[in-house]
Amino acid sequence: MLKALKTILFIFVISLLGACASGVTRMDGVALDSMPKVDKTVKSISVNLSNDAKKLLADNMQFNQDTLRSTIERSLNAQNLIKVESSQSLDIEITSFRVRSAFAAVMFGIMAGHDNVEGVVSIKGVDGKVLKQAKVSATYALGGVMGGNEVRMSWLYEEFAKHTVSELSGISVK
Repeated sequence: MLKALKTILFIFVISLLGACASGVTRMDGVALDSMPKVDKTVKSISVNLSNDAKKLLADNMQFNQDTLRSTIERSLNAQNLIKVESSQSLDIEITSFRVRSAFAAVMFGIMAGHDNVEGVVSIKGVDGKVLKQAKVSATYALGGVMGGNEVRMSWLYEEFAKHTVSELSGISVK
């Protein structure tokens, strides 16, 4: 009986450790600390949905593109990375997202899958040429008891913004 309880506890702890994650995959293969020193500011930010992501809106009503954009903009402003005189722009294409219903998150927790936001972050020069590009993702799998829809979505948006800022500034996420 004690062994079974320990096994269940171990599985639960391991599930929690992988419940929330985020990351960046650089599409140019260049390591963050070896990138050339370039302008680390942008003059504009755009967040758009890919055609596949647009199809997901009907089943994921809690996802808010404008809230994600404002979270990213707030994070960039906090680091003084938005400058009118910059020659670069930041274009983000959201490629996929999923938001569990509050009921599923509370009742089934991690067993209901995870909430996620994934996209391609592109830093473009004045001519529109892509200077740097990376895939950014954030995943939240804890149950709704740990936070309602707003808490879960806020965490996803903040993590996505954190990785976007690190891609632009060249400072790795801690």
